[in-house]
Amino acid sequence: MAAAALWSYGCPALHERVSEILQRHSTNPADVREVALSGLDLAHLRHVLDLGCGYGFMAEAIARRTAPDARIVGVDAWASNQAPFLRKIAGTGRRGSFRCMEVDAALPWPDGRFDLAVCCYSLYFFVEVLPEVARVLAPGGLFVTVTHSEHRLAGQLPHAGFGDAAAGLLSVTRRFSAENGEERLRRFFGTVERIEYRNTLRFEARHVDDLQTYLRFKLPLLVPGAAPGDELPARLSRYLRETLERDGELVVEKNDAIFRCREPNAR
Repeated sequence: MAAAALWSYGCPALHERVSEILQRHSTNPADVREVALSGLDLAHLRHVLDLGCGYGFMAEAIARRTAPDARIVGVDAWASNQAPFLRKIAGTGRRGSFRCMEVDAALPWPDGRFDLAVCCYSLYFFVEVLPEVARVLAPGGLFVTVTHSEHRLAGQLPHAGFGDAAAGLLSVTRRFSAENGEERLRRFFGTVERIEYRNTLRFEARHVDDLQTYLRFKLPLLVPGAAPGDELPARLSRYLRETLERDGELVVEKNDAIFRCREPNAR
């Protein structure tokens, strides 16, 4: 999917607000970043690559754990994410740099350049970059990636009359998901550790604004061709309100998987 079609990912204020909404409504109290990094000693790392970095959600948590002179390189297709990303990194006392480019099958760094590479909730957009991730990692390097289950939001969309949107969302997620991620990664890494992150999002009737904001962020994936400023389709808004009025809450599955990969390029 072309980056231009994913305009919500280029709205850092909206993206950060949605991250806060997800934290408020998650039934799993653990921060997924803390789970992903738990038990890892990153204090010696000096060169970190964050692919699909957005506004710095994952990079900020990593930077706080790295060497004081570490450099965090963020890569994102949206130039609008540069300023918030660099602010997040600067707030940790580390050095940050940002490269605006669409991630594809080639990365512009030499072999073994990075100690750590990360990709949080975006690898399904450019899974073809995996051999390059292995290439730019040092022999003892680590790759950490977080991704969605195939059965999350898409499972409820048909009930709202959005069967086509569910199929489209699944076609994106299935490029790299909790279900198939380990198999894909083992082609490029000798060791792949999988960590389950079980979660649901619970929205009560009084949280309808939060729920609509969350779905507006997903709008480019739900309604191809949707433009910034577009409202949620009327039938989707109606489904949300009717469900909340009838059941008192709406529960969205939000299971994820974390993969921690070592031995890059091992066969």
